[in-house]
Order: sequence, then C-alpha cells, then structure tokens
Amino acid sequence: MRVRVGVVALVAGVLLSAVARAGSISIAISPAIELRDGLIAARVEIKNSGDEAAHTVAPVLRFRGKEVRGAAREQLGPNQSMSAELSLPAADLTPGRWPYGVAVDYTDANQYPFQALHMAWVTLGNPPPAKLSVAEVKAEPLAHSGSLRVRLKNLAGAARQTSVNVVVPEGVEVTQPEQSLALPAWEEGALSVPLVNRTALAGSRYPVFVAAEYDDDGVHQAVIGQGMLEITNPRSFFQSQRQLLWIVAAVLIAAWLGFLGWQFGSGRLRRATPPR
Repeated sequence: MRVRVGVVALVAGVLLSAVARAGSISIAISPAIELRDGLIAARVEIKNSGDEAAHTVAPVLRFRGKEVRGAAREQLGPNQSMSAELSLPAADLTPGRWPYGVAVDYTDANQYPFQALHMAWVTLGNPPPAKLSVAEVKAEPLAHSGSLRVRLKNLAGAARQTSVNVVVPEGVEVTQPEQSLALPAWEEGALSVPLVNRTALAGSRYPVFVAAEYDDDGVHQAVIGQGMLEITNPRSFFQSQRQLLWIVAAVLIAAWLGFLGWQFGSGRLRRATPPR
C-alpha cells in the first residue's frame, strides 16, 4: 500500500501559506506530511514575513481529534524562520484521504495571543477522486455571535452521509464544530454553524476551514474548503436596526398624511375664515 507524502493540492488559497496578522506580524506555515510506522509525521516550516517580531511561537499538529504541541520559540523576528518536527499516532487507517491541521500560536509585543492556521489532507494508498465538493463557506461579519453557512454538493449518483468539521483560530468559538449532513444523489445540502466571538479583535480577518468526510467501499474520503471571517465592532441598536427604523418612519409618515387627507376630504378640517 502506497503512502503519498507532502501536501495535496486542494483549492486556491487552501494550500497557500496560512496567514494570520497582528499589526505587521505575518506568519506563514509550510508543512511536509507523511504517514510512516503508524504515525503521521510533520516537518513544519514557520516564517514571519512581517516587520515586527512574534513572541512565544509554538506549532501544533492536529489529527483525528488529537494534538501535539512543539517547543515554543521565545521570539521570531522579521523575515526569520524556524522549523519543528511533530508526530501523532495514525494506526488503523483505511486507504483514502485524511485531513490534518497545523496551527501556530504566537503573541504580539503586548502578549496578546493570536493563531495562524493551515489545513489539508494526507493520502494513503491510491484512492479515486472524492465525489463531493465544498461549494460555499460564507460568514457574515461577526461582532458578538453569528453563523457560518456551509454548502456541499454531492457529485455522485448515490446518497452520502457526510461528517462536517469546522475549524477556526482561537478567539472565535464554534459551538457545534462537528455536524452531519445527508446528501441525496447529485444534490446539494447546506448547514448553519454557530459562531461566538470570544477574544478576536475588531478589524481582524480570520481563515475558516471546513473538512467534509465520508466513507465509500472501504475508502475514506475528505474534501476541504476555506472561507474568511471578518471581525467587526459591536453596533448599537439604532445602527443594527437602521433599515427597519427608516421603514417604520416611512409607514408612520404615510399613515399621518393619509389621516390628514381623510380629514380634509370628509370636511372635518376646514380653513378658518375671518369674520365679516
């Protein structure tokens, strides 16, 4: 059984270096992955291409609900790189595509925490192409709470039962990170994933990854999609309901004008005439 090593090409942007920004700190993640001796082994290259130093920089490898954290580097200056080797158990895998994630935790000079993310898959054996696509990953700007819309497309003439996992950087919580979605043959399906902003700063843009998985005749398949989440400042009631308030005002004005027209038309309101 063959094991393909390295990163599998997904969709534009997913395998580009994962980037998270804090001021002028820009963290790029370039992992090389392989399955060997019952382990998933990762060599992770991390580069800061910004113009300020990142602090307490530590890589994390995630696979099948487990994670391992590498040693933290005290400081990663502008245009500096570091590397780490991490591994996790990966026994009893069936042939197919298996998603993994790499995160890099770091802080800025004020010790405020940030996290860069990368998500892809590693391939075991020689599986056929997955008959599933992530058609949409879309989130409205998030202040306190909101939702992420995920839309999948079944590309086969057989019904699929898929498992959908949503991954976001720390600072934003996915209250239902794993959901199931049944897809009839050739059909699309959508689900809504609740999001809560815990510590993410307004003005930030975060990558959001979605891994959809299913099993087919002993082969495990996975596809990955990516979206962006914008963090905004909380809005007041009048800001958030501005459109509704304009509609209510227009209705009240129209009702008042109608009332005045009815009064004049019925003769109940007459112009005062001076006495002769």
